[in-house]
Amino acid sequence: MAKIGFRSIALLLMCVFFIGCFSKTSVMTKGEYDAVLIGEPFMVIQKQNGAPYAVHPVGHGAKEYEYIERIEMGNHFIAENHYYILVENGKVVGKYMKQQLTPAYDLNYQQEPNYRPYPPYP
Repeated sequence: MAKIGFRSIALLLMCVFFIGCFSKTSVMTKGEYDAVLIGEPFMVIQKQNGAPYAVHPVGHGAKEYEYIERIEMGNHFIAENHYYILVENGKVVGKYMKQQLTPAYDLNYQQEPNYRPYPPYP
């Protein structure tokens, strides 16, 4: 009976270990975006960062690949970085980035969206 329990626990631990090792999703960060060089083959970038979020045709055979990085602090969404890589004939010809911040709220007229309001006074 103890052998079956030990084997099942060992198998469970091995499964958890392997799932943890292979569960990393490839995502582009600011450092990896800065490392992208003009003239570099796009296949190298795709191999390092995974599949892009979206592909937009630009024209003249060029494509724009979009990667997204979401920045959170605890349970709160802070910002979102959109990295665009322009590719023509399989090589990077340009790149740019846009940052979207969470919308601000009006302190005088709106309650803060991150906290529940106090209960009303009876």
